[in-house]
Amino acid sequence: MSEKTRSSKSTSSRVLALDYLRGFFIIVIIADHLWRWPNVFEVVSGRGELWSSAAEGFVIISGLLLGYVRGFKDREKPLKDVSKKVIGRGLMLYAWMLITTLLLVGVSWLLQFKGDMAYVPIPVGDWTALIISALRFDYVHTLTHFLYLYAIFLVLSPAAIWLLRHKKAWLLGVISSGIWLLGVINAIEWMQWQVLFFLPTIAGFYLDSLFIFYRKLPLISRRAIRYGIIAATIITAVTSSLIVLPTVPGTYEDSLFGREPITLATVLISFLWFGGLLSLFQFMLPFLKRRLGWLMQTFGERSLTAYILHIIPLVICQLLFVESTQFWLNSALAVGCIVFTWGLLKIPSINRIIPR
Repeated sequence: MSEKTRSSKSTSSRVLALDYLRGFFIIVIIADHLWRWPNVFEVVSGRGELWSSAAEGFVIISGLLLGYVRGFKDREKPLKDVSKKVIGRGLMLYAWMLITTLLLVGVSWLLQFKGDMAYVPIPVGDWTALIISALRFDYVHTLTHFLYLYAIFLVLSPAAIWLLRHKKAWLLGVISSGIWLLGVINAIEWMQWQVLFFLPTIAGFYLDSLFIFYRKLPLISRRAIRYGIIAATIITAVTSSLIVLPTVPGTYEDSLFGREPITLATVLISFLWFGGLLSLFQFMLPFLKRRLGWLMQTFGERSLTAYILHIIPLVICQLLFVESTQFWLNSALAVGCIVFTWGLLKIPSINRIIPR
């Protein structure tokens, strides 16, 4: 088998592992957004309070795939056509951010919940203030918060693709890092989070080259890299869990690994954990395909659809079930929300309504 064929198959396997990893992030996000603790997912998700979380991972994987698909694979297409596609998708997600925010806040204002829904910092019934706040990104509902970040990143991405096409990846890295620093100084959220999107965009653009380089390394070096990054991920993740999980949910604060603002330590640990999880998922891919492919691949390939639709079972759950500290009840509710979301994805032609 030629080196080119081996590299192609390896890259294909790696992209499939990315799909499974993205599906895993969606599962964790659903469990975290339900916010019913303790439950069976707590050890894996850390309630979204570990040094890094599925939210960071989801942003990283989105940037990586943008760089690979829209940057590298579409590199021969006119930049104008690629730009129209990504900007159009960004505007579509902006519209869905508005729709979901208005719906979720409206439901919160009109109905009485037995469980806890996210706090809405706008007076009940003040639709004008709500609409203006959502239009200006001043307020976005927590359950679909990622849509506003992704919309901004997509609208900005043609500039990143242009830089990559002109072999100025270093400049994109400098600009993204500088914007992150300005975001930290001025407390602007999207400017902080974009570094988790656009640095992986660079890696995505060079993904095939990076993997070819990796495959050319001696076997002992490849194993050292793979097992080393997996081991470092497991050790730091377990350490984080031992620190975070004994605390009361929602109370843990960390000045080193923080999200308000996104600290340098959080950025670095997020990249480490992403690399470790990707290596682990690629290693475990045959097992995952046999046992969990029906769930993880479906979520991974239709992640945005799942992300938008997951608000339906979450709202139903908060309407019908009072908060509880019963482990098995909370676990059953979390599993129910995940399976319910998967079932919604199986509705024929659902993607004619909800973006994929």
